[in-house]
Amino acid sequence: MLQEASTFNPPSAAQSQTSYPSGPSEENPPRRRIVGGFVFDIATCIAWGSRISKTPLNPEVRNDCIAAFWVIMKKVESKPYHAYFAMFGPESYKQYIIVTQSAPFRGWKGMDPELIPKFEEGGREAIARELLKAEGVTEYEFRTELY
Repeated sequence: MLQEASTFNPPSAAQSQTSYPSGPSEENPPRRRIVGGFVFDIATCIAWGSRISKTPLNPEVRNDCIAAFWVIMKKVESKPYHAYFAMFGPESYKQYIIVTQSAPFRGWKGMDPELIPKFEEGGREAIARELLKAEGVTEYEFRTELY
């Protein structure tokens, strides 16, 4: 797991006017890290996993989602990409991220996005983009997420 947080922009001091929870609670549990990387959905994961395994996988079949996750994780983490592959979000097997940056952070689910530092793309992201291009993955977005 990466522990690098070389470049990120600190949050602004003021909270936005939108109503967000002001701290962690039972409904909004703490989040102890932020991660930066390339986010994609189940359709992209299934298509990529199908290409790697040379087997058609179905996003409606849980075992196929698991298979796609594992073959992609092996590819991403077995090469010198300095990244790891993870699921995130409220539903299992729906959103995925190739994590290229990570840092400790004291946050909570549902917090104002303006208060979350944002990573900037750098050398590790350039390497990950090469992998994604070589693998035919085109539907992704660089983001910073609570983890």
